[in-house]
Amino acid sequence: MKNLNRGWILTCFGTAVGAGILFLPIRAGLSGIWSVLFLTLIIFPITYVSHRGITRIIASCPKETGIVGAVEYDLGHTAGFIVSVLYFLSIVTICVGYATALTNMLDALLTNHFHIYLSRPFLTFVILVVMTSVMLCNEKVMVVVTSIFTFPLIIMLLAISLYMIPEWNLSAFYQVSFNLKSFIKNTLLLLPILIFAMNFSPVCSSLGAFYKKNFTSTEDAIKNSDHVVKWTSILLLVFVMFFVFSLFFSISPKILLNAREENIDALTAIAIAYKTPIFLYTLPIIAFLAISSSYFGHFAGAREGVCGIVKQLATWNNPELKEKINIKKIKIVCTIILVAVLWIFAVYNLSVLSIIGTVSSPIIAMYAYLMPVIFMKKIPRLRIYQSKWAAFVFVIGIITIVGYCLGQVM
Repeated sequence: MKNLNRGWILTCFGTAVGAGILFLPIRAGLSGIWSVLFLTLIIFPITYVSHRGITRIIASCPKETGIVGAVEYDLGHTAGFIVSVLYFLSIVTICVGYATALTNMLDALLTNHFHIYLSRPFLTFVILVVMTSVMLCNEKVMVVVTSIFTFPLIIMLLAISLYMIPEWNLSAFYQVSFNLKSFIKNTLLLLPILIFAMNFSPVCSSLGAFYKKNFTSTEDAIKNSDHVVKWTSILLLVFVMFFVFSLFFSISPKILLNAREENIDALTAIAIAYKTPIFLYTLPIIAFLAISSSYFGHFAGAREGVCGIVKQLATWNNPELKEKINIKKIKIVCTIILVAVLWIFAVYNLSVLSIIGTVSSPIIAMYAYLMPVIFMKKIPRLRIYQSKWAAFVFVIGIITIVGYCLGQVM
């Protein structure tokens, strides 16, 4: 079972490591050292308790099912449908950010290093069609390949963090005075991006269902799923924040401002700014692997989510029709619609940081921070799993929902 736990820890960790970690240093560098330090101190307990809440809802359910089925078991079909929609939105908005980030990354590299100029609509169309086609040709193989990429990707990001240590400039600790208003504003802007970078809630449903299926005792299922969530949260804290601090201390504010204005990730910004061979040829590859591997998983999840919603709506009053619906046709139509929607948003080139801060993170907060706390107070069988941190997690969830917008107007 220890090997299974390690496998799930790696899976959860890989789910979180994507575009979020590449855009987090930009917002962190612009937020100042005090906001970064404060959020570093509180991010572990809120990540652990929130994600643990999702797995406990599923692992403790008398029925072997996922998050939607567990909610339907306790609160009925309507509540299950609401959670299904919330789950889908939490994933599809991430896909919008990934599609935009991939387009901007390749466009910046083609323009700055190879002097190749392509129209944005065409480049975005090619990227989305190629990425989606590769995934759909053999989805199972693609899942295996992206899983294999996870460990090398982690090693490469760690190597970048270590490589930048000689460039560290620790003057931020004594050159910047503490200003309460600035601290609050920067914390509100940084919190949603950090929560996004630490988020592995899309895989928590599968995690809870797995341990529910493999243990006859609910207590053992929860104990093991809690173990996975705890160590995933610890590893993410160490890995993500080390990466953030390493880039925070080594990259100039000018590069970070340029990255925000150009709407590109931190690694692409470094490659463009330094133009050294090691950065030019390695950083774009690392950024591409990080974003594309996450895109594959999230696109598959978004497609399954929208197909599930369509199926629920089509069989709302006639459950017996579930076996007669042509899922293959629904998947084809949903795939085409998803690609079209992603293409429109990616061409429009919304700020990735704004997408994360105003849309993705608030929905993640509703799903992973508010929902478990509410359910554990409302559903009798879950009350024994309430955490002493529940109120704090709930408040952080509320702040995440409104924080980015509030911070922008302060």
